[in-house]
Amino acid sequence: MLYVARDEAGRIVELHPTPVGNAQESLPADNAEVLQFIHERWRENELTQLDRDFVRVIEDTIELLIAKDLILFTDLPAKVQEKLLRRKEVRQRTSYDGQLGAGGDDIIPL
Repeated sequence: MLYVARDEAGRIVELHPTPVGNAQESLPADNAEVLQFIHERWRENELTQLDRDFVRVIEDTIELLIAKDLILFTDLPAKVQEKLLRRKEVRQRTSYDGQLGAGGDDIIPL
């Protein structure tokens, strides 16, 4: 059994293995609503990950265009410059598992 909490419209908004807070209603794991809730959360997580990956592709493309002197960093709007610099700074302080490199040289391999 799984325990669900619902919103005002009756849709499942939380799912727990034990009764917790507002999640007091029990439903079997193979219930259609439970399966739909799990599927929707999985799709949301998948889309979020794809968005993160795509942002990195765009960032790497901008870096490539700058490296090839096709655009100048200063041609980019100030907010874009700030975001790119901040992301680069954070990446340089982050170590990866070795597949993408380390520090600022972690361009996604094609």
